[in-house]
Amino acid sequence: MPATANAPRARILQLAKLVAADLRRGQMTVGLETVGLALSHNPDAMIVVLDLLIKEVGKKRPNDALCEALLFMMGQALDETRMAVEGGSEPAKNLVEEVRQKLVTAAESGLLPPEVMMVIGQQFTAAKLDLGDELRALILALSEQAASHGPSLSPDDITSHYAAMAEAFVHDPFLIHGQLSEQLAAFPADQRLVIVGSFVASEVESMREAALGWLLDSSPSVVQQVAQNLVVAAQHGGLSAASAERLVMMRPWLTEAVQAPLDSAVRACRQRGLQPAARPSAQISTVIASGCDGAGAQSVFVILKRGRKLALASLLVKQGFGVRDAWVREDLSRREADQFLAEVGDQLDTFDASPEIAQSLIAHHLATNIARQEPPPFGLVQFLEAVSSGQVRPERMGTELLIEQLLDGVPPERQSPKAIAAALADSKLWPREYAFLQSWFEPSEATSATVGKAGTKKQREDAVLRVLISPQRGRWAELLGWTAKAAADEVEGEERIDFALVARELLGDRAVAEIPLAVWIAKNTVAASAN
Repeated sequence: MPATANAPRARILQLAKLVAADLRRGQMTVGLETVGLALSHNPDAMIVVLDLLIKEVGKKRPNDALCEALLFMMGQALDETRMAVEGGSEPAKNLVEEVRQKLVTAAESGLLPPEVMMVIGQQFTAAKLDLGDELRALILALSEQAASHGPSLSPDDITSHYAAMAEAFVHDPFLIHGQLSEQLAAFPADQRLVIVGSFVASEVESMREAALGWLLDSSPSVVQQVAQNLVVAAQHGGLSAASAERLVMMRPWLTEAVQAPLDSAVRACRQRGLQPAARPSAQISTVIASGCDGAGAQSVFVILKRGRKLALASLLVKQGFGVRDAWVREDLSRREADQFLAEVGDQLDTFDASPEIAQSLIAHHLATNIARQEPPPFGLVQFLEAVSSGQVRPERMGTELLIEQLLDGVPPERQSPKAIAAALADSKLWPREYAFLQSWFEPSEATSATVGKAGTKKQREDAVLRVLISPQRGRWAELLGWTAKAAADEVEGEERIDFALVARELLGDRAVAEIPLAVWIAKNTVAASAN
């Protein structure tokens, strides 16, 4: 996230007005989709957006459309900034801290209304960024203050409220959970327990189904109590067949202490005669997978045919972080699906793939989620219901085994020294062919120190290759190996073989200076540092 010149307020205000116009028309234009990326490239820009928001909401007659646009821009920029934070960018970490402090100061000074603060808090959660103790406590206090000024609710009022909420989200448990989990993220675990417990006990079935999502809460105490609540609900006939099947699917992702009550809940459902829920018939028409970008992110998109309508299933994983996002969008027309695929093709290098690549990625990255004690998103259940035929268990695949499987069955002559030499030579040209390689560089803070010690550009590149790239060659081999996996089903071309051969050389003993792709990563690192 390179620092550039200060962001002109007038230009960002003009951008906000364009975003407001797009939002008013309900059109997801390219500009609207990339506004977060543009803002994240300039740390000053997000601060200017926040300043403009504070100024606008403080007016006697604020422009609601402009406020909505500025909030949208904040959310998009936070999402992009989180990727930089995960990549180890120190400027990105500093930016998040600056935004936190500015929000605290503004709220304590009465410059930001509670409802705006709570929206921004939800945006932090959606972007998977930590609110920090001070900002979390402030948002919680504002939420409790708002609740204390509202009317007290009777049990009938609460039932009606849940029914109205479920109706607003078309009784989709994944949509309900997505909305509520962001709102509840600022609450301490003990308060989340009480609220989620009311979802489990709700008379509205879709609210009870949404409660399953808190089995993937970040707090072990919340997860354990939700599991116990689900046992009680199952014993009293409160769980549907679909919920029982989802418990079975999620079971391998949870600790043994949580698996035991889930087994009891499923048994109670089976004893009531509930059979596995029939899934709506769907035909998979298109599967595409992207290569890994420099931060390790990789996507899979699946188009499914459901009767006359189409559905789009999306999966995002990230090396070292696990399954990051998954969702399904229903009721798309063929035109909407084709437009989406075209936009993805413009933004990402994609390969024709199969559902098996998604299952392999999920199994591998779930193991990372468990190792980091960071549960996958509830949307993964929805994705698997749409795309997969059953349960996917966490199982990390080592890079060496991955490459071995990719090259299994490849003729010996295609793996000969001559073929390896040709693949290595071709790797010098890959950055011109594949856009994802433009993001392959070391973002480490050690880059500046390493680059600064060398003299000429060539000396800086050699230093980066020796000091930074060589110790990380296993990581780059892993990214290239999973890119090869994404390309494994390509009908034309043999990219996956060449990718796998070069990945094997990165993983082996060959001098890193003899691997053109590694040399290019060093050059790209120096160029990124200069920018």
